[in-house]
Amino acid sequence: MSRKRRKSKKTKSNNKKIFNIITIISILLAIVFGIMLYILGMVPEKYLLIIYISFILLYLLLSFLVFKKNIKKGIKIFCIILFVIFDIVFGIGIKYISKTISFVDIINNELFQKEEFYIMVLKESKLDKIEELSDKTIGVYSSLNSDKAIETLDKKIETTTEKYTDAISMFDDLNDNKLDAVLINGSIKNLFNDELKDTADNLRELYTLSVPIKKTDTEVLKVVDVTRKPFNIYVAGGDAYGSIDNVTNTDVNMIITVDPVKKKILLTSIPRDYYVNLPSFGEDAYDKLTHAGYYGIEESIKAVEKLLDVDINYYVKVNFSTIEGIVDAIDGVDVYSDFSFKENAFKKYYFKEGYNHLNGHQALAFARERKSFSDGDIQRVKNQQKVIEAVIKKVTSSTKLVTNFTRILDSVSSSLSTNMDSKSINKFIKMQINNMSSWKIESQNLTGTDYSSTNTYTFPGLNLYVMKRDEESINKAEENIKKNN
Repeated sequence: MSRKRRKSKKTKSNNKKIFNIITIISILLAIVFGIMLYILGMVPEKYLLIIYISFILLYLLLSFLVFKKNIKKGIKIFCIILFVIFDIVFGIGIKYISKTISFVDIINNELFQKEEFYIMVLKESKLDKIEELSDKTIGVYSSLNSDKAIETLDKKIETTTEKYTDAISMFDDLNDNKLDAVLINGSIKNLFNDELKDTADNLRELYTLSVPIKKTDTEVLKVVDVTRKPFNIYVAGGDAYGSIDNVTNTDVNMIITVDPVKKKILLTSIPRDYYVNLPSFGEDAYDKLTHAGYYGIEESIKAVEKLLDVDINYYVKVNFSTIEGIVDAIDGVDVYSDFSFKENAFKKYYFKEGYNHLNGHQALAFARERKSFSDGDIQRVKNQQKVIEAVIKKVTSSTKLVTNFTRILDSVSSSLSTNMDSKSINKFIKMQINNMSSWKIESQNLTGTDYSSTNTYTFPGLNLYVMKRDEESINKAEENIKKNN
Protein backbone atom coordinates (compact mmCIF):
# COMPACT_ATOMS: atom_id res chain seq x y z
CA MET A 1 0.00 0.00 0.00
CA SER A 2 1.40 3.35 -1.06
CA ARG A 3 2.18 6.03 1.48
CA LYS A 4 -0.41 8.37 -0.07
CA ARG A 5 -3.10 5.69 0.17
CA ARG A 6 -2.25 4.93 3.80
CA LYS A 7 -2.45 8.66 4.61
CA SER A 8 -5.86 8.96 2.90
CA LYS A 9 -7.17 5.97 4.81
CA LYS A 10 -5.89 7.41 8.09
CA THR A 11 -7.53 10.77 7.31
CA LYS A 12 -10.87 9.05 6.62
CA SER A 13 -10.56 7.14 9.89
CA ASN A 14 -9.83 10.34 11.84
CA ASN A 15 -12.73 12.15 10.17
CA LYS A 16 -15.02 9.28 11.06
CA LYS A 17 -13.96 9.45 14.70
CA ILE A 18 -14.50 13.22 14.79
CA PHE A 19 -17.93 12.88 13.11
CA ASN A 20 -18.93 10.16 15.59
CA ILE A 21 -17.78 12.18 18.62
CA ILE A 22 -19.67 15.30 17.46
CA THR A 23 -22.80 13.21 16.82
CA ILE A 24 -22.66 11.55 20.25
CA ILE A 25 -22.07 14.89 22.02
CA SER A 26 -25.00 16.43 20.13
CA ILE A 27 -27.28 13.52 21.08
CA LEU A 28 -26.27 13.85 24.75
CA LEU A 29 -26.86 17.62 24.70
CA ALA A 30 -30.29 17.08 23.13
CA ILE A 31 -31.17 14.53 25.86
CA VAL A 32 -30.01 16.92 28.63
CA PHE A 33 -31.99 19.77 27.07
CA GLY A 34 -35.11 17.61 26.82
CA ILE A 35 -34.84 16.48 30.44
CA MET A 36 -34.28 20.03 31.72
CA LEU A 37 -37.18 21.34 29.62
CA TYR A 38 -39.40 18.75 31.29
CA ILE A 39 -38.07 19.55 34.78
CA LEU A 40 -38.68 23.26 34.20
CA GLY A 41 -42.39 22.54 34.07
CA MET A 42 -43.31 25.72 32.18
CA VAL A 43 -43.78 24.35 28.66
CA PRO A 44 -47.24 22.86 27.92
CA GLU A 45 -47.28 19.13 27.19
CA LYS A 46 -48.60 19.60 23.64
CA TYR A 47 -45.53 21.69 22.76
CA LEU A 48 -43.18 19.31 24.54
CA LEU A 49 -44.57 16.41 22.53
CA ILE A 50 -44.06 18.27 19.25
CA ILE A 51 -40.50 19.25 20.23
CA TYR A 52 -39.55 15.75 21.38
CA ILE A 53 -41.01 13.91 18.36
CA SER A 54 -39.55 16.40 15.85
CA PHE A 55 -36.02 16.20 17.25
CA ILE A 56 -36.10 12.44 17.80
CA LEU A 57 -37.01 11.88 14.14
CA LEU A 58 -34.51 14.48 12.95
CA TYR A 59 -31.68 13.09 15.08
CA LEU A 60 -32.42 9.53 13.99
CA LEU A 61 -32.14 10.61 10.37
CA LEU A 62 -28.96 12.66 10.88
CA SER A 63 -27.33 9.91 12.97
CA PHE A 64 -28.17 7.32 10.33
CA LEU A 65 -26.55 9.46 7.64
CA VAL A 66 -23.42 10.04 9.76
CA PHE A 67 -22.90 6.43 10.91
CA LYS A 68 -23.97 4.75 7.68
CA LYS A 69 -21.18 3.69 5.35
CA ASN A 70 -21.24 4.59 1.67
CA ILE A 71 -22.87 7.99 2.34
CA LYS A 72 -21.21 10.82 0.48
CA LYS A 73 -18.75 12.88 2.49
CA GLY A 74 -20.56 16.12 1.61
CA ILE A 75 -23.82 14.81 3.13
CA LYS A 76 -22.01 13.72 6.30
CA ILE A 77 -20.36 17.13 6.64
CA PHE A 78 -23.76 18.82 6.18
CA CYS A 79 -25.21 16.63 8.96
CA ILE A 80 -22.27 17.46 11.24
CA ILE A 81 -22.79 21.19 10.60
CA LEU A 82 -26.45 20.77 11.59
CA PHE A 83 -25.38 18.94 14.76
CA VAL A 84 -22.98 21.76 15.65
CA ILE A 85 -25.75 24.33 15.12
CA PHE A 86 -28.09 22.30 17.32
CA ASP A 87 -25.34 22.01 19.93
CA ILE A 88 -25.11 25.79 20.09
CA VAL A 89 -28.91 26.13 20.28
CA PHE A 90 -29.25 23.47 22.98
CA GLY A 91 -26.29 24.91 24.89
CA ILE A 92 -27.96 28.33 24.98
CA GLY A 93 -31.28 26.66 25.83
CA ILE A 94 -29.74 24.76 28.76
CA LYS A 95 -28.22 28.01 30.02
CA TYR A 96 -31.61 29.76 29.83
CA ILE A 97 -33.40 26.90 31.60
CA SER A 98 -30.76 26.69 34.34
CA LYS A 99 -31.02 30.44 34.85
CA THR A 100 -34.81 30.23 35.07
CA ILE A 101 -34.77 27.36 37.56
CA SER A 102 -32.19 29.17 39.69
CA PHE A 103 -34.20 32.40 39.53
CA VAL A 104 -37.42 30.72 40.68
CA ASP A 105 -35.54 29.01 43.52
CA ILE A 106 -33.97 32.31 44.61
CA ILE A 107 -37.14 34.42 44.66
CA ASN A 108 -39.24 31.89 46.57
CA ASN A 109 -36.66 30.93 49.16
CA GLU A 110 -37.71 31.65 52.72
CA LEU A 111 -37.25 35.39 53.12
CA PHE A 112 -34.30 36.20 55.33
CA GLN A 113 -34.98 39.60 56.79
CA LYS A 114 -32.52 42.02 58.28
CA GLU A 115 -32.77 45.55 59.58
CA GLU A 116 -30.36 48.37 58.91
CA PHE A 117 -29.33 50.64 61.77
CA TYR A 118 -27.46 53.91 61.44
CA ILE A 119 -25.12 55.75 63.79
CA MET A 120 -25.67 59.46 63.21
CA VAL A 121 -23.67 62.42 64.48
CA LEU A 122 -24.12 66.16 64.14
CA LYS A 123 -22.91 67.50 60.81
CA GLU A 124 -20.21 69.59 62.48
CA SER A 125 -19.00 66.71 64.69
CA LYS A 126 -15.26 65.94 64.54
CA LEU A 127 -15.98 62.19 64.72
CA ASP A 128 -15.09 60.43 61.47
CA LYS A 129 -14.67 56.75 62.35
CA ILE A 130 -16.73 54.32 64.40
CA GLU A 131 -13.69 53.53 66.56
CA GLU A 132 -13.66 57.14 67.77
CA LEU A 133 -16.93 56.47 69.59
CA SER A 134 -15.23 54.17 72.10
CA ASP A 135 -16.09 55.25 75.66
CA LYS A 136 -18.56 57.80 74.27
CA THR A 137 -22.30 58.04 74.96
CA ILE A 138 -24.74 56.96 72.26
CA GLY A 139 -28.46 57.61 72.38
CA VAL A 140 -30.54 54.66 71.16
CA TYR A 141 -34.11 55.00 69.98
CA SER A 142 -35.92 51.97 71.43
CA SER A 143 -37.41 49.86 68.69
CA LEU A 144 -38.22 46.27 67.90
CA ASN A 145 -34.62 45.23 67.22
CA SER A 146 -32.62 47.99 68.91
CA ASP A 147 -31.27 45.63 71.61
CA LYS A 148 -29.85 43.38 68.88
CA ALA A 149 -28.28 46.42 67.27
CA ILE A 150 -26.62 47.36 70.59
CA GLU A 151 -25.27 43.81 70.94
CA THR A 152 -23.83 43.99 67.42
CA LEU A 153 -22.25 47.37 68.14
CA ASP A 154 -20.78 46.13 71.45
CA LYS A 155 -18.78 43.53 69.53
CA LYS A 156 -16.99 46.33 67.71
CA ILE A 157 -16.54 49.09 70.30
CA GLU A 158 -17.24 49.74 73.98
CA THR A 159 -19.74 52.53 74.52
CA THR A 160 -22.31 53.80 76.99
CA THR A 161 -25.83 53.66 75.61
CA GLU A 162 -28.88 55.58 76.75
CA LYS A 163 -32.29 54.46 75.54
CA TYR A 164 -35.04 56.82 74.41
CA THR A 165 -38.69 56.31 73.51
CA ASP A 166 -39.05 59.89 72.30
CA ALA A 167 -37.02 60.56 69.14
CA ILE A 168 -37.34 64.34 69.38
CA SER A 169 -35.94 64.37 72.95
CA MET A 170 -33.05 62.18 71.83
CA PHE A 171 -32.08 64.56 69.03
CA ASP A 172 -32.48 67.55 71.35
CA ASP A 173 -29.94 65.93 73.68
CA LEU A 174 -27.63 65.32 70.72
CA ASN A 175 -27.84 69.02 69.80
CA ASP A 176 -27.13 69.95 73.44
CA ASN A 177 -24.00 67.74 73.38
CA LYS A 178 -25.42 65.42 76.04
CA LEU A 179 -24.90 62.65 73.51
CA ASP A 180 -22.00 62.04 71.13
CA ALA A 181 -24.06 60.09 68.59
CA VAL A 182 -27.42 58.39 68.13
CA LEU A 183 -28.36 54.92 66.89
CA ILE A 184 -31.56 54.81 64.81
CA ASN A 185 -33.26 52.36 62.47
CA GLY A 186 -34.24 52.96 58.86
CA SER A 187 -37.81 53.85 59.77
CA ILE A 188 -36.67 56.76 61.96
CA LYS A 189 -34.22 57.88 59.28
CA ASN A 190 -36.97 57.93 56.66
CA LEU A 191 -39.28 59.75 59.05
CA PHE A 192 -36.82 62.59 59.47
CA ASN A 193 -36.05 62.75 55.76
CA ASP A 194 -39.77 62.91 54.92
CA GLU A 195 -41.36 64.92 57.70
CA LEU A 196 -38.63 66.48 59.87
CA LYS A 197 -36.24 67.69 57.18
CA ASP A 198 -34.59 70.35 59.37
CA THR A 199 -33.45 67.68 61.82
CA ALA A 200 -32.20 65.41 59.01
CA ASP A 201 -30.20 68.23 57.41
CA ASN A 202 -28.28 68.72 60.67
CA LEU A 203 -27.10 65.09 60.80
CA ARG A 204 -24.36 63.03 59.21
CA GLU A 205 -24.19 59.25 58.86
CA LEU A 206 -21.11 57.78 60.53
CA TYR A 207 -21.67 54.01 60.39
CA THR A 208 -24.19 51.39 59.27
CA LEU A 209 -24.83 47.98 60.79
CA SER A 210 -27.29 45.18 60.05
CA VAL A 211 -29.04 42.81 62.43
CA PRO A 212 -30.97 39.66 61.44
CA ILE A 213 -34.57 39.48 62.57
CA LYS A 214 -36.97 36.61 62.93
CA LYS A 215 -37.65 34.62 59.80
CA THR A 216 -40.85 35.01 57.86
CA ASP A 217 -43.53 32.72 59.27
CA THR A 218 -45.66 30.57 56.99
CA GLU A 219 -49.03 31.52 58.48
CA VAL A 220 -49.54 34.12 55.76
CA LEU A 221 -49.27 31.53 52.97
CA LYS A 222 -52.64 30.30 51.63
CA VAL A 223 -51.95 27.99 48.69
CA VAL A 224 -54.45 27.59 45.84
CA ASP A 225 -54.36 26.10 42.35
CA VAL A 226 -53.28 29.26 40.52
CA THR A 227 -54.52 27.94 37.17
CA ARG A 228 -58.06 27.18 38.31
CA LYS A 229 -58.94 29.43 41.23
CA PRO A 230 -58.69 33.20 41.77
CA PHE A 231 -56.03 34.35 44.22
CA ASN A 232 -54.78 37.54 45.87
CA ILE A 233 -51.17 38.71 45.79
CA TYR A 234 -50.01 41.46 48.14
CA VAL A 235 -47.34 43.62 46.54
CA ALA A 236 -45.14 45.39 49.08
CA GLY A 237 -42.90 48.06 47.57
CA GLY A 238 -40.03 49.02 49.85
CA ASP A 239 -38.78 52.61 49.89
CA ALA A 240 -35.15 51.70 49.24
CA TYR A 241 -32.66 50.42 46.68
CA GLY A 242 -30.56 47.28 46.90
CA SER A 243 -31.14 44.03 48.77
CA ILE A 244 -34.74 42.89 49.11
CA ASP A 245 -34.16 41.34 52.55
CA ASN A 246 -33.86 44.72 54.26
CA VAL A 247 -36.85 45.59 56.44
CA THR A 248 -38.19 48.90 55.18
CA ASN A 249 -41.34 50.98 55.21
CA THR A 250 -43.64 50.17 52.30
CA ASP A 251 -44.33 52.97 49.82
CA VAL A 252 -46.38 50.69 47.59
CA ASN A 253 -49.22 48.60 49.04
CA MET A 254 -51.24 46.84 46.41
CA ILE A 255 -53.41 43.74 46.11
CA ILE A 256 -53.38 42.02 42.73
CA THR A 257 -56.47 39.82 42.38
CA VAL A 258 -55.95 37.28 39.60
CA ASP A 259 -58.75 35.25 38.02
CA PRO A 260 -56.95 32.68 35.82
CA VAL A 261 -60.18 31.32 34.36
CA LYS A 262 -61.78 34.60 33.26
CA LYS A 263 -58.35 36.15 32.54
CA LYS A 264 -59.03 39.16 34.73
CA ILE A 265 -56.68 41.15 36.95
CA LEU A 266 -57.89 43.65 39.55
CA LEU A 267 -55.36 46.08 41.03
CA THR A 268 -56.33 47.48 44.44
CA SER A 269 -54.06 50.18 45.84
CA ILE A 270 -53.95 51.38 49.43
CA PRO A 271 -52.28 54.74 50.24
CA ARG A 272 -49.05 54.36 52.22
CA ASP A 273 -50.29 56.62 55.06
CA TYR A 274 -53.63 54.84 55.51
CA TYR A 275 -54.47 54.58 59.21
CA VAL A 276 -54.72 50.85 59.95
CA ASN A 277 -54.61 48.46 62.85
CA LEU A 278 -51.45 46.40 63.40
CA PRO A 279 -53.07 43.09 64.47
CA SER A 280 -50.00 41.60 66.17
CA PHE A 281 -49.85 44.44 68.69
CA GLY A 282 -53.48 44.62 69.83
CA GLU A 283 -56.75 46.29 68.97
CA ASP A 284 -55.49 49.74 69.97
CA ALA A 285 -52.29 49.59 67.88
CA TYR A 286 -52.96 51.94 64.96
CA ASP A 287 -50.36 53.31 62.57
CA LYS A 288 -49.65 54.25 58.99
CA LEU A 289 -49.74 51.21 56.72
CA THR A 290 -46.22 52.07 55.53
CA HIS A 291 -44.91 51.56 59.08
CA ALA A 292 -46.30 48.01 59.18
CA GLY A 293 -43.50 47.04 56.79
CA TYR A 294 -40.99 47.92 59.49
CA TYR A 295 -42.25 44.91 61.49
CA GLY A 296 -41.82 42.55 58.55
CA ILE A 297 -43.85 41.51 55.52
CA GLU A 298 -46.12 39.40 57.73
CA GLU A 299 -47.44 42.39 59.64
CA SER A 300 -48.23 44.28 56.45
CA ILE A 301 -50.20 41.29 55.16
CA LYS A 302 -52.13 40.90 58.41
CA ALA A 303 -52.95 44.62 58.46
CA VAL A 304 -54.24 44.53 54.86
CA GLU A 305 -56.25 41.34 55.47
CA LYS A 306 -57.94 42.91 58.48
CA LEU A 307 -58.58 46.19 56.69
CA LEU A 308 -60.36 44.60 53.72
CA ASP A 309 -61.52 41.31 55.28
CA VAL A 310 -59.90 39.27 52.50
CA ASP A 311 -57.33 36.50 52.40
CA ILE A 312 -53.93 37.22 50.93
CA ASN A 313 -52.67 34.02 49.27
CA TYR A 314 -49.17 35.15 48.37
CA TYR A 315 -46.89 38.15 48.62
CA VAL A 316 -44.37 39.73 46.28
CA LYS A 317 -41.81 42.04 47.84
CA VAL A 318 -40.13 44.58 45.58
CA ASN A 319 -38.19 47.83 45.94
CA PHE A 320 -36.90 50.73 43.86
CA SER A 321 -34.30 48.48 42.17
CA THR A 322 -37.04 46.08 41.00
CA ILE A 323 -39.10 48.73 39.24
CA GLU A 324 -36.11 50.32 37.52
CA GLY A 325 -34.67 46.95 36.53
CA ILE A 326 -37.84 45.48 35.00
CA VAL A 327 -38.75 48.60 33.02
CA ASP A 328 -35.23 48.92 31.63
CA ALA A 329 -35.10 45.20 30.84
CA ILE A 330 -38.17 45.49 28.58
CA ASP A 331 -36.86 48.68 26.94
CA GLY A 332 -39.23 51.04 28.71
CA VAL A 333 -42.99 51.39 28.96
CA ASP A 334 -45.64 53.80 27.67
CA VAL A 335 -47.54 55.25 30.63
CA TYR A 336 -50.53 57.58 30.52
CA SER A 337 -50.37 60.63 32.80
CA ASP A 338 -53.56 62.36 33.91
CA PHE A 339 -51.65 65.60 34.43
CA SER A 340 -48.57 67.49 33.30
CA PHE A 341 -46.13 67.75 36.20
CA LYS A 342 -42.50 67.92 37.27
CA GLU A 343 -41.49 65.29 39.79
CA ASN A 344 -39.80 66.14 43.11
CA ALA A 345 -37.95 62.90 43.96
CA PHE A 346 -35.05 63.47 41.55
CA LYS A 347 -36.00 66.96 40.33
CA LYS A 348 -35.04 66.20 36.73
CA TYR A 349 -38.06 64.80 34.89
CA TYR A 350 -41.13 66.47 33.40
CA PHE A 351 -44.17 64.40 32.42
CA LYS A 352 -46.75 65.68 29.96
CA GLU A 353 -50.47 64.94 30.08
CA GLY A 354 -51.09 61.89 27.92
CA TYR A 355 -48.71 59.06 27.07
CA ASN A 356 -45.04 59.22 28.09
CA HIS A 357 -42.38 56.66 27.16
CA LEU A 358 -40.47 56.01 30.38
CA ASN A 359 -37.22 54.25 31.20
CA GLY A 360 -36.71 52.62 34.60
CA HIS A 361 -35.57 55.72 36.48
CA GLN A 362 -38.34 57.84 34.95
CA ALA A 363 -40.96 55.20 35.77
CA LEU A 364 -39.80 55.18 39.40
CA ALA A 365 -39.98 58.98 39.59
CA PHE A 366 -43.46 58.90 38.03
CA ALA A 367 -44.68 56.28 40.53
CA ARG A 368 -43.21 58.04 43.58
CA GLU A 369 -44.54 61.56 42.98
CA ARG A 370 -47.30 62.92 45.22
CA LYS A 371 -46.45 66.57 46.00
CA SER A 372 -47.47 67.75 42.54
CA PHE A 373 -51.07 66.64 42.95
CA SER A 374 -53.95 68.08 44.94
CA ASP A 375 -54.99 64.49 45.74
CA GLY A 376 -51.45 63.69 46.89
CA ASP A 377 -51.13 60.01 47.73
CA ILE A 378 -54.41 59.12 46.01
CA GLN A 379 -52.98 60.17 42.65
CA ARG A 380 -49.67 58.51 43.48
CA VAL A 381 -51.28 55.08 43.89
CA LYS A 382 -53.14 55.61 40.61
CA ASN A 383 -49.82 56.32 38.91
CA GLN A 384 -48.28 53.23 40.49
CA GLN A 385 -51.11 51.20 38.99
CA LYS A 386 -50.50 52.78 35.58
CA VAL A 387 -46.84 51.72 35.66
CA ILE A 388 -47.66 48.15 36.71
CA GLU A 389 -50.42 47.90 34.12
CA ALA A 390 -48.04 49.14 31.41
CA VAL A 391 -45.46 46.50 32.39
CA ILE A 392 -48.06 43.68 32.40
CA LYS A 393 -49.41 44.70 29.00
CA LYS A 394 -45.98 44.92 27.42
CA VAL A 395 -44.72 41.52 28.58
CA THR A 396 -48.00 39.74 27.73
CA SER A 397 -48.71 41.36 24.37
CA SER A 398 -45.26 41.43 22.78
CA THR A 399 -42.17 39.26 22.37
CA LYS A 400 -40.27 41.16 25.08
CA LEU A 401 -40.77 38.37 27.62
CA VAL A 402 -38.90 35.98 25.30
CA THR A 403 -36.34 38.24 23.61
CA ASN A 404 -35.37 40.04 26.83
CA PHE A 405 -35.82 37.04 29.11
CA THR A 406 -32.34 36.89 30.65
CA ARG A 407 -32.23 40.67 31.08
CA ILE A 408 -35.51 40.52 33.02
CA LEU A 409 -34.24 37.73 35.26
CA ASP A 410 -30.94 39.52 35.90
CA SER A 411 -32.73 42.76 36.71
CA VAL A 412 -34.86 41.35 39.52
CA SER A 413 -32.92 38.34 40.86
CA SER A 414 -31.72 40.22 43.95
CA SER A 415 -34.57 42.71 44.31
CA LEU A 416 -37.68 40.52 44.29
CA SER A 417 -38.98 37.92 46.72
CA THR A 418 -42.17 35.89 46.87
CA ASN A 419 -43.62 33.07 48.92
CA MET A 420 -45.40 31.57 45.91
CA ASP A 421 -43.89 28.11 45.47
CA SER A 422 -41.97 27.25 42.33
CA LYS A 423 -44.55 24.65 41.29
CA SER A 424 -47.30 27.29 41.26
CA ILE A 425 -45.13 29.78 39.38
CA ASN A 426 -44.30 27.18 36.74
CA LYS A 427 -47.94 26.08 36.37
CA PHE A 428 -49.11 29.66 35.92
CA ILE A 429 -46.49 30.40 33.24
CA LYS A 430 -47.30 27.13 31.49
CA MET A 431 -50.98 28.08 31.44
CA GLN A 432 -50.20 31.45 29.87
CA ILE A 433 -47.89 29.95 27.23
CA ASN A 434 -50.50 27.31 26.46
CA ASN A 435 -53.28 29.72 25.49
CA MET A 436 -51.48 33.10 25.13
CA SER A 437 -54.71 34.87 26.11
CA SER A 438 -54.83 38.59 26.73
CA TRP A 439 -55.82 39.79 30.18
CA LYS A 440 -58.43 42.35 31.16
CA ILE A 441 -56.96 44.69 33.76
CA GLU A 442 -59.08 46.83 36.09
CA SER A 443 -57.99 49.04 38.96
CA GLN A 444 -59.38 50.66 42.09
CA ASN A 445 -57.94 52.49 45.05
CA LEU A 446 -58.91 53.28 48.61
CA THR A 447 -59.47 56.93 49.45
CA GLY A 448 -59.39 59.01 52.60
CA THR A 449 -58.91 62.48 54.05
CA ASP A 450 -55.86 64.31 55.37
CA TYR A 451 -55.43 64.02 59.11
CA SER A 452 -52.80 64.52 61.80
CA SER A 453 -52.32 62.14 64.71
CA THR A 454 -50.05 61.86 67.73
CA ASN A 455 -51.26 58.29 68.17
CA THR A 456 -49.17 56.14 65.87
CA TYR A 457 -47.85 52.86 67.28
CA THR A 458 -44.32 53.25 65.95
CA PHE A 459 -43.82 56.91 66.91
CA PRO A 460 -46.15 57.73 69.81
CA GLY A 461 -46.29 61.41 70.71
CA LEU A 462 -45.05 62.69 67.34
CA ASN A 463 -47.62 64.69 65.40
CA LEU A 464 -47.60 62.88 62.04
CA TYR A 465 -49.64 63.03 58.87
CA VAL A 466 -51.96 60.06 58.36
CA MET A 467 -54.80 59.39 55.97
CA LYS A 468 -58.15 58.96 57.67
CA ARG A 469 -59.98 56.00 56.20
CA ASP A 470 -62.99 56.33 53.94
CA GLU A 471 -65.20 53.40 54.92
CA GLU A 472 -67.26 53.58 51.75
CA SER A 473 -64.19 53.11 49.55
CA ILE A 474 -63.04 50.24 51.80
CA ASN A 475 -66.39 48.47 51.50
CA LYS A 476 -66.50 48.97 47.74
CA ALA A 477 -62.96 47.67 47.29
CA GLU A 478 -63.68 44.64 49.49
CA GLU A 479 -66.83 43.90 47.48
CA ASN A 480 -64.98 44.08 44.15
CA ILE A 481 -62.15 41.84 45.38
CA LYS A 482 -64.59 39.23 46.65
CA LYS A 483 -66.58 39.47 43.41
CA ASN A 484 -63.41 38.45 41.55
CA ASN A 485 -62.61 35.60 43.96
